Amino acid sequence: MAEFRSSRWFSTVQRSLSLLAVLVGMALYSAEGFCALSGAQAMEGQSTGQSAEAVADRAAERAVEKSVEKAVEKAVEKSVEKAVEKAVEKSVEKSVEKAAEKAAEKAVERVVEEAAVESSLQAEQTAKRPDEWRGPTRVYFLVFVIDVDAIDDANQNFTSNVYIRLRWEDRRLAKPGAAVRQIPLESVWNPRVLIANRTGLVSKSLPDVVQVEADGTVIYHQRYTGGFSQPMRLSEFPKDKHTFVVQFVGTGYGVDQLQFIADEYPFDTSIRGGSMADELSLTDWKVLEYEALAMTYQPIKAVRAAGFGIRFVAQRQFAYYLWQVVLPMSVVVVMSWAAFWVGRDNIGVRIGVATSSVLTLIANRFVFASLLPRLPYMTRMDYFTVGSTLLVFLALIMVVLIAFLETSLRERFTARLDLFSRGAFPAAFALLLGWFLLS
Repeated sequence: MAEFRSSRWFSTVQRSLSLLAVLVGMALYSAEGFCALSGAQAMEGQSTGQSAEAVADRAAERAVEKSVEKAVEKAVEKSVEKAVEKAVEKSVEKSVEKAAEKAAEKAVERVVEEAAVESSLQAEQTAKRPDEWRGPTRVYFLVFVIDVDAIDDANQNFTSNVYIRLRWEDRRLAKPGAAVRQIPLESVWNPRVLIANRTGLVSKSLPDVVQVEADGTVIYHQRYTGGFSQPMRLSEFPKDKHTFVVQFVGTGYGVDQLQFIADEYPFDTSIRGGSMADELSLTDWKVLEYEALAMTYQPIKAVRAAGFGIRFVAQRQFAYYLWQVVLPMSVVVVMSWAAFWVGRDNIGVRIGVATSSVLTLIANRFVFASLLPRLPYMTRMDYFTVGSTLLVFLALIMVVLIAFLETSLRERFTARLDLFSRGAFPAAFALLLGWFLLS
């Protein structure tokens, strides 16, 4: 038992020693390996120390290269991005501009086409008369003479203020239920009215627009102010009367295309066609009658244009010329007779009175010339002034003749001539004055 225990202990010790030997061997081996490794590392450190600078240079070079590469890459990327952005912007701008130009061109083309179509339709509408297949187009008119400012008989014209109202139907403009519209005159068909006897500038006071009602009724208003020509025969001046006309014509339309009809005044049905103001600016003329009617305008035989107008008859006020011309001239004529009532012994006084009468009459004629029209023919006033002048001149001749015969000792004959002259000259002047005033 004891032996068995000792042997067992011996084996355990033996095993422990073996294990210890192994551990020591391993430790020695490890120390040798560490020494060897340290030497190797020492050798390598020496060699590495020698090449550290080269490695550092290479690393610096690589770092620089990498930074340069990165900087270049970034610069390239930025320039490329900018170039791309600019190219894209330019291409976008060009495409937008082209698209805008095309859109604008198309819009303009559409507008032009629509305007052309509209203008063609409007031109067709304005060129063709309403319902022309039915016959002449009816246009109803009203003419009112608001005032007559002056009548210039020497220049054969007068100045007036005239208002017209035209009415016609155009079914093409009808819009049932619509309100009254105002449309420019040139946008619709119209009779193209103008004044045939205008002279100088005739102004329009109202705009050239028409009122179009829902049923297609078209109404045009206009007011004209200016001069109108009027041929006048002044042979009866200053006891003359004349017919004055304001003539309107539908331009380009004959009597078979256009028919003017006198319209009734809406506010007074007794007025048909037109009227005149009760008081006018004329001071030396008096209106006797007037009439508004359709009048065909025919300047030559081959032309018969549709028209209308108003005409009035006016008479000159004679009183002005009676007091300003006739009476002063009569006084001069009567003054020349005074020579026949002076004694035949006072020959100088008789001749002086007759001569003064002639000179006074000549001076008066220069004054009267500014009051009378200059005409190539004789008027009633011209006959009166010439007759008065001849009577005064004959009175001077008779005074001289009586004075000559008186020196020839023919007293009886000269006395008879004196008596004859006292009655004959007044009688002759009375006949002249009576013809001038009463005929």
